[in-house]
Amino acid sequence: MGNLFQIDTVTYHLLVLKDRFPNGINVLSLFSGIGGAEIALHRLGIPMKNVVSVEISELSRNVVRCWWEQTNQRGNLYHLADVQELNANRLEHYISSFGGFDLVIGGSLCNNLAGSNRHHRDGLEGKESSLFFMTIFVYWI
Repeated sequence: MGNLFQIDTVTYHLLVLKDRFPNGINVLSLFSGIGGAEIALHRLGIPMKNVVSVEISELSRNVVRCWWEQTNQRGNLYHLADVQELNANRLEHYISSFGGFDLVIGGSLCNNLAGSNRHHRDGLEGKESSLFFMTIFVYWI
C-alpha cells in the first residue's frame, strides 16, 4: 500500500477545483492505479467530461472501468495500458478532440526510490522509476 494515493488527501488538494469546473473537467491520469484521483473528483461533485487513464495493470484498469460504470459517470473514459504509448501524436489527438486537459495528475512509480520495497534503489534511473520522466514529456507537449 506504499505506492498509492490516499483518496481523502487527494480530495483535499483537488478541492480548489470545485468552483472552477462546475460544468466538468478533462483529466489526464498518469499511472492511475485504481482511480484514486477520479474517485476524489467524483466525491467533490466535479463532473468528469473526459478521462484518459494510463495504467499498466489490467486488474487496476478493470477496477476503474467497473467503478466508472457503477457510479454512472456520464463522461468518456479512455484507457491506455502503457504510459509509453502516450506519444506526441496521441496526446495531440486527445487535445484536439476535447480541447485539452484541465488537470494532469499522476502517481508515478517510485519503486526504485522508496526504501520499503523489494526493488533496487536505483533512483530515477531505475527500471520502474524512470517512467517518471514521461510526466515531464507530457508537460512539454
